[in-house]
Amino acid sequence: MSEAASLAACAEITRSEARNFYYGLRLLPEAKRTALYAVYAWMRVLDDLADNDGRSADEKRADLARFEAATRAVLAGERASAGASARESVVLDGLRVVAARFPIDHADVLAAIEGQRMDLEPRMFAGFADTELYCDRVAATVGRICLDVWGVRDGADGGVARELSTKRGVAFQLVNILRDVREDRARGRCYLPADELAANGLDVDGLIAWRDAARCARFMHVQAARAERIFAESAVLDGMVSADAVPTIGAMSAIYRGILRKIARDPRRALVERARLSTLEKSWIALRARFGLLGARS
Repeated sequence: MSEAASLAACAEITRSEARNFYYGLRLLPEAKRTALYAVYAWMRVLDDLADNDGRSADEKRADLARFEAATRAVLAGERASAGASARESVVLDGLRVVAARFPIDHADVLAAIEGQRMDLEPRMFAGFADTELYCDRVAATVGRICLDVWGVRDGADGGVARELSTKRGVAFQLVNILRDVREDRARGRCYLPADELAANGLDVDGLIAWRDAARCARFMHVQAARAERIFAESAVLDGMVSADAVPTIGAMSAIYRGILRKIARDPRRALVERARLSTLEKSWIALRARFGLLGARS
């Protein structure tokens, strides 16, 4: 498959399977947009390899090892191997093109694979430090790769921008965690800090069942407030990225903050059904971002 065909296929994967990000990414100029479609498509395939689909943990571990070897090869400039599936070949070739065109940190790409390995066994996190490490591996890695593609403005401190992009990625993933508590529990996973649940006299099953309304509401509001605070702490990042990436980072962040605020307004409902923004809401955010109309609190 040609490079153009691989990149087009990556764009379609992102459009159909990464809908919250797609609304922001499509605001980028073509070269950066195409690159990040490929990155997100690669992440989607990686996530599928670690997902709960009936394979054993050992089978998933072997698949991740194979995919890591293929990823290392394309980062070194090689084409995807013949042993990869058609879908894997598409995203691997897309990643190869991105790595050749942009200064992405290969360590972040490989760390994202480690994040998926963290999901191979049923898991509970003892404290927020464990949750934060997981968020870094599965989300902040992507945030830093986005920054590598976006670039920073002249005079901006790239090291500070990288730290802030890590915070933003953690905030995004905390929203995912709060949105997916019930779904994750069904897969044997809980990313909420166990010590904070216990301090409120709760466990994850009691939280999902909403057995003590006051305790459950208090716990969820504290978790949502933490994510909101981390969003606020990374706010300076929006003014540090290259000007052509400002609408994208604004739209993506506004969409996730919108989901977070829905959770905070009605945390019990968020444990019953997945909090989300409508297509109309996301389109409106993207339109406002394109014309620079998103406020600081959007």
